[in-house]
Amino acid sequence: MAQFVDLDDSVSFVFQGVLSRYNGTWSLLMGTLIFYEKGDRHEQEAEAWQQHYPNFRFINGLRGEITVSDLMACLNEERRLSIPGLEDFAFERGNINWTESLTPSHASEGPFPEKCFTSRVCSDVYCHDSKLIAHELPFHTSAFEYIRQFLGLDTFHGNSDGRKGELSIKIPDLRGHITLSDQEAHFSAGNGESAATLMLVGAIDDKPVQLKPEERFWFERDKASNVELWLVTDSDEIIDYRSSSEWQYRLDTPTDSADSAKLFQIIASGESEYCEFKPYIDLVDNKNNKAWELDKTVCAFSNHQGGMLFIGVDDDTRITGINDRCQRHYSRDPRESVRLYQNAVEKRLQESLAKNQCLDVYLIDQDEQFVLVVEVQKVNGLNYLLKKNEAYIRRGASSPRMTLAEVRAFPKETDVLGRTL
Repeated sequence: MAQFVDLDDSVSFVFQGVLSRYNGTWSLLMGTLIFYEKGDRHEQEAEAWQQHYPNFRFINGLRGEITVSDLMACLNEERRLSIPGLEDFAFERGNINWTESLTPSHASEGPFPEKCFTSRVCSDVYCHDSKLIAHELPFHTSAFEYIRQFLGLDTFHGNSDGRKGELSIKIPDLRGHITLSDQEAHFSAGNGESAATLMLVGAIDDKPVQLKPEERFWFERDKASNVELWLVTDSDEIIDYRSSSEWQYRLDTPTDSADSAKLFQIIASGESEYCEFKPYIDLVDNKNNKAWELDKTVCAFSNHQGGMLFIGVDDDTRITGINDRCQRHYSRDPRESVRLYQNAVEKRLQESLAKNQCLDVYLIDQDEQFVLVVEVQKVNGLNYLLKKNEAYIRRGASSPRMTLAEVRAFPKETDVLGRTL
């Protein structure tokens, strides 16, 4: 952390987080500290506010100053953590282990990439879903749903959520960042001694890229299907990246998934290790439906090499479409019905999978018969179903449950530097 911020200088931060109360004790449910420089946009954005409900506190935009050395001293000793401007909350663990990760600039809070240091600082934190009711505050039917919205999460699973009790510290890396425009790729060198040694390396559609400061690589972005760009120092430290394969912050590019003709060619080739068909999947939970097959198939693809699930195609590769079944279920016109079904499939997968950013859900059609496509990328580490706590993997054209031995032997999750997380 010292290479980004002087540990003895007083630095500005903004805090956003949620506290929960259990047995009369307030604990951090989840929160983020973002350090910034004077004049940064964080200093100019909306003023801080807090919402105090009986068992939850929502804190947004709290600003203050603290030295990083003081903060680290609090976090590594067995005493309460105190952040200026924030009330003390329960903190009982010492010997904190920090996990370092890199958020590329296209997914960060500002123009620069961010180094993120995360650790569980509250071990005994509990929460229960309930209505949020308080004097002069907005009413919410679900605390968990509001927590998800407030923190900008795709999902929040309450007491079973693995991020519960975690504090994240985000520090912008001002040494440089990548810029992609419609016709060129380049990078901007920023502060620090190593900024002058930066190079942008990689490839765009198999064309090699090696750029020094002020150099440009010309290409047509709307036609690029595979982008791998990495901003590195002369000691091979990765500063920033744009990647079509890093699933968590995967760069969206116009790929063959948008080309219906090629997708129908894939369908015509039949089911395989990377392709599966379903005439329809009813998402209503009951004992007789097979909605869980959606979850397990996508999970299996993500733990293998990726793949595509086509809903609206039978085993003989015939396009049966999902129109009729969607219309019967939603009682709307065909196009609106299939859109509602698309949203429901995406929502279910977001809530079912531990790693839910590995997929795209979209529609294609042949003569107004719609097919729903779930395109799945291989994930980093092991993916599994949250409710069942089960993992699946692709073998041929089937998706069997992984054995305990297979789960234990599965490659561990690594960061972009190849370090085990």
